[in-house]
Amino acid sequence: MKNLFQKQHGTSSAKGLRSLYKGCTLLAGLLLLSVVPGVVAAQSKITAATALWPEVQLNYGVGEDGILFFQNQYRINTDSRFNDLAASGPFSGFERAQLTLGYEHTFTDHWRGGALFRYAFENYPKTQFYTAFLRHNGNIGSLFFNKQGMFEYVNQEEQDAFGRYSFLAELGKRFPVGNRFLTPALSYELLLRREFGKSTSTAEERTIDRTRLRFELTYELTENLRLSPFVMRQTDYYFVLVPPKYDENDRLIEDGYTTKRNRISPVIGLEIKFNLNTPVNTASFTY
Repeated sequence: MKNLFQKQHGTSSAKGLRSLYKGCTLLAGLLLLSVVPGVVAAQSKITAATALWPEVQLNYGVGEDGILFFQNQYRINTDSRFNDLAASGPFSGFERAQLTLGYEHTFTDHWRGGALFRYAFENYPKTQFYTAFLRHNGNIGSLFFNKQGMFEYVNQEEQDAFGRYSFLAELGKRFPVGNRFLTPALSYELLLRREFGKSTSTAEERTIDRTRLRFELTYELTENLRLSPFVMRQTDYYFVLVPPKYDENDRLIEDGYTTKRNRISPVIGLEIKFNLNTPVNTASFTY
């Protein structure tokens, strides 16, 4: 299996680096196209405190083509004011906890799909995500090139449910390191929000709700255990109302207005993944 994988993806480091450069150039082009409209229009930016995202995931093979997976993720904000998941106890130092149960099925050599349910605990609101996804894997030179489309039905506590679409592109390469493998990967994801019951969008809605640019480095510690540290830049896009300005005599000197706001959130994370009864595959949602 190891020799077959090396033949499919190439073992030449120089060739891999050239392909990685070409792939990153393509991904950078897609990223540029997505942000040009925002650059042209007037907008403001703020940077949030860095967040830490530790996660443990268990994958279990079902038959020849299926994988069940369970994720347990926590989010910790370096600004302690946001860590209010619980008033006291072990969860008082967390901003959010999230549990996920999902299933992925392999249809062909290039197509996979599945569904998952996520439950997110925060101080407010509690949220349920009902999700379906479809993945396609290909190659650019010796790089793997994964694409993913996803739809989420989001049900939040005491709020109207809404839909969210996301589209992801991922480039990477699995390098042999001794008798193990090291896999650097770069991904970019666009998320679009859709309110139910609205035939047309309003001026207060932006086309892109959120983007995520992520670099991760996966090390296969054993055949069943993988460690994936990552860094991510998450950007939320929304509108804010700037209030009017008055002088000391309460005379209006500047009208209020609505402007675009980009909120940039740096994230540092570590994923620990266990595989049981199933081989690893970079095309899988579970890798």
